[in-house]
Amino acid sequence: MVTLGTKLSRLRKKKGLTQQQLADELKISQPAYHKWETDTAKPSTEHLVKICEVYDIDLDELLEEAPTFSITNNDCSIQNIGNPNSNFYSESPDLIKGILKNQDAITQLLNVQNKLIEKLIQKI
Repeated sequence: MVTLGTKLSRLRKKKGLTQQQLADELKISQPAYHKWETDTAKPSTEHLVKICEVYDIDLDELLEEAPTFSITNNDCSIQNIGNPNSNFYSESPDLIKGILKNQDAITQLLNVQNKLIEKLIQKI
């Protein structure tokens, strides 16, 4: 699962802000904000509401626990598919090629596994 700190970091970077800029907007210190992004401290409800205003998202969206999937194949990388703010595009040809290549590799592994199972059954 993606932590709140990871979400905060991704949202901030997506918006092109520094920790200091966001801390200034929230009227807190940069070290305090840094603790939120590193999950060593949690923002108050008041600050969570302000963060949602800055990023124009719902509180539920910020706090929901979306599953994280990581698929890496050459230049194809997907992070946090369950998050609508994720930077991946399903129409990307490289993404589709990478997924298809991974599917082929999985199919080959399953075929080998099936052959091994058949051999074991024959020995029984």
